[in-house]
Amino acid sequence: DQNNKSYPKVCVICSTQNQMVNYIPLKMEKKFTFETIYNITVAGSTYFNNATWDKNLKATLNKTFEDISLQQSDTHSVSKILENKQLESLKTLGSPICWNITGGQRTILLAIMEIIKSSDTRNHDVICYLEGNNNQMYISDIHHQKADVIDYSKEEFDLDITKALKLGGFKISEIKGDENHIDENSLKSFITEYKNTKNGLRDLMIQTNKTMNESDAITKLQSLKLPNEDAIKTVIKWGYTKNKSTPFGYILEEMTHYLIKQSKYYEDITELKTKLKTNVRLYNDEKIAEINNTQIDEFDVLLLTKNGKLIVFECKSGSMHPDIAKSTKYSTYAVSGVYGLPILITPLLQSEIPPKGTFQNLGDTYSDIKASASSALRAGLEVWGIDKIEEHLKKYIG
Repeated sequence: DQNNKSYPKVCVICSTQNQMVNYIPLKMEKKFTFETIYNITVAGSTYFNNATWDKNLKATLNKTFEDISLQQSDTHSVSKILENKQLESLKTLGSPICWNITGGQRTILLAIMEIIKSSDTRNHDVICYLEGNNNQMYISDIHHQKADVIDYSKEEFDLDITKALKLGGFKISEIKGDENHIDENSLKSFITEYKNTKNGLRDLMIQTNKTMNESDAITKLQSLKLPNEDAIKTVIKWGYTKNKSTPFGYILEEMTHYLIKQSKYYEDITELKTKLKTNVRLYNDEKIAEINNTQIDEFDVLLLTKNGKLIVFECKSGSMHPDIAKSTKYSTYAVSGVYGLPILITPLLQSEIPPKGTFQNLGDTYSDIKASASSALRAGLEVWGIDKIEEHLKKYIG
């Protein structure tokens, strides 16, 4: 029974930019009761900032570690790593060790295996590895003959968006929870009509991002003679109060936020104010005092799943420069590594998007949207149609 199984009281972790892989097991305090934590870190690198990564992890966990510091120039050689006196002392440590090798460089992992194999006192050690794609934690004996497999998405490790970003060295602007969202009943009626692409509402919304002012948009809406016209008018007016030039962009964000929140797969994610946010402005935490000048990126909708995955939704109702797609992907992975997922939400239906669709039957009105979707696909982002958000979410939070 894994719930009652006793694991070592000593843990060794490897400093990494993706500190989520260390945060998760160290916060699973019902399963692990680590009394001592050793942190294998690297100093003297011109490319990596392990000291900042370590500071972020320690501050987020509110724990102290004993650092085992390697020089970057020594990490290219297993024999040089093994000469480190702090690391060598672990050979004869009297207590079993849980080695979390998830974030380590290959040479450091090889050195760890040498320590385990060459020491008579390490027979009761275990090796821990986290697989971010399937939420599995593998804990094996040192001979790899048997392994416990733990689904850590079912564990509790006290994580919210602020902490998740802190692990990546970022801070966000203050967001006031659920304020200033569209009335949900009106938005629900709007979405119902929007998904019927033959009634003219989608074309109208795309045109609002061009040259159409609010008065003309309402006149055009009235000519469509749609059910629930008053509710749709409420949504359109809300969009123009947010931005007179691109009202549909903000409405698309609201549609995404609503569809995530209403998903039947969302029920396992609680505390909406800390798990789902819109318009998240991202700052370098080291320069937060200059917050007005140091914004790095902005996420339209940000969702944190209970297994630590940060899903970043870029909602584009019109054009998107290819650099924006690349920036979103970079920022997502900078924040959370394999625990990040960048996604483009498009006004199109999933059946219209490659590879299943080919943008067929979409005229010039959709040229910017087609270009945005193509840019996102080339940059390696997933592209979701507005009608399939719940279906796609099942893969990640269901």
